[in-house]
Amino acid sequence: MAPPAVLAAARRWRAVRLAELRAWLAIPSVSADPARAADVARAARWLASWQRTHGASVQIRPTADGRDVVLGHWAAPPGAPLVVIYGHYDVQPAGPGWSSDPFTPVVRAGVLYGRGAGDDKGQLFAHLCALAAWRQADVPPVQVLVIAEGAEEVGSPGFDAVLRRRARRVRPRAVVISDTERDSDGAPTVTVSQRGHLAARLEVDTGGPDVHPGRFGGAVVDPGLVLAEALLTLRDKLLPGLATHPADVVVQPRTRTDAAVARAAGGRATTGPGLDERITRRAALSVTRLAAGGRGGAVPARSTAWIDLRLPPRADPANVLLRARRLLDGLTPHGPTVRLRVVAGTPGLETTPDAATRRAAEQACVAGFGRPPAYVRSGGTIPAAGMIARAFGIRPLLLGFGTPGGRAHGPDEAMDLPGWAAAVDTSAALFAALARPACADRVSVQPLRSGAPLARVYGGGIIT
Repeated sequence: MAPPAVLAAARRWRAVRLAELRAWLAIPSVSADPARAADVARAARWLASWQRTHGASVQIRPTADGRDVVLGHWAAPPGAPLVVIYGHYDVQPAGPGWSSDPFTPVVRAGVLYGRGAGDDKGQLFAHLCALAAWRQADVPPVQVLVIAEGAEEVGSPGFDAVLRRRARRVRPRAVVISDTERDSDGAPTVTVSQRGHLAARLEVDTGGPDVHPGRFGGAVVDPGLVLAEALLTLRDKLLPGLATHPADVVVQPRTRTDAAVARAAGGRATTGPGLDERITRRAALSVTRLAAGGRGGAVPARSTAWIDLRLPPRADPANVLLRARRLLDGLTPHGPTVRLRVVAGTPGLETTPDAATRRAAEQACVAGFGRPPAYVRSGGTIPAAGMIARAFGIRPLLLGFGTPGGRAHGPDEAMDLPGWAAAVDTSAALFAALARPACADRVSVQPLRSGAPLARVYGGGIIT
């Protein structure tokens, strides 16, 4: 547990820290919008300046993509172990449906509303507030390297190269990522696995112009029907072959009931029993957009589906892509052209922390939230988590502080202030718990199979 003086400092400065967070949230650092590039850079400078003000030494490292990685080093007594904190300062576009301006943060009924409140500025800033409290009351018991990037929301392009250069010089005791939500009952979460991801365009081209269905319908190949057949082929022949390997059994993650998953889906029709397994450990194919033709009433020559393919945690995206293309190559040996253009890929990851890190997280959560964390599986994908695991050779602790149902990526994104305050206290206690001597487990990262037909650039890079 953190010393009382540290917790008292955190509480004494709570209102000031909230005002600072609101100022940071007001910067519209939307990485997906080129028009917001200056705001993304401004958010990086704000973060660097804040850390320097509170005693950290800071470096800003540009990526090949142009968005900066902010490295803040918080010193500790000689010989203290190193803890890495990862987060991101870029945010999603605002989108419609907000009750108030998404970049004018407001507090209503004890809840902070604003883009980035939960994903991820609010969660990252909780760790920074804890570090500032340690500096005001004492000396942090661990060295802390804060790594914050500005392109997580677009797949972290360029981040891996900066990360690997830094990882060659340090060996952390633990790596902590807070970019997920708390459990439905408010307890912090520790995520023990995340699925892999392939984002792609499936394109069908029959050649020639659009034609009149009354004159040529039945004589020409319809690209929409070919596209439908291709999608069903991937669903029925690719997905069943993607085995779900046995999960780590060190901890027993919480399994949601089918009813709970259905409620979270907001009334959408569901696919059958075992929904938690389906959304956390099995492969899934989703069509996120469809397009065909440019004129009403004509048979188009081309059709496209944008697909989202989620993979079991231990599946290799390179092998999955190879199998998918073989299936599609056999679909239309003559006639229309079917292309699968993959624009981003990320391997899944098993993230159960080592025993010492689990004990530290449990003790810290009890100190901050009054209860231990809930262990959960995630159906989502954080590309940076896999990059960090491979760079440092250590399983990151995915410690979720976000408000349950906090609408990350949606309108009225929120962070409840009692939960945020408890996150600050938890982080302060976590630094104390991680100061105890321990040896973290190392993870081996499986290389891609030699000869796999894609560029080995995971996380935002183009895969051809």
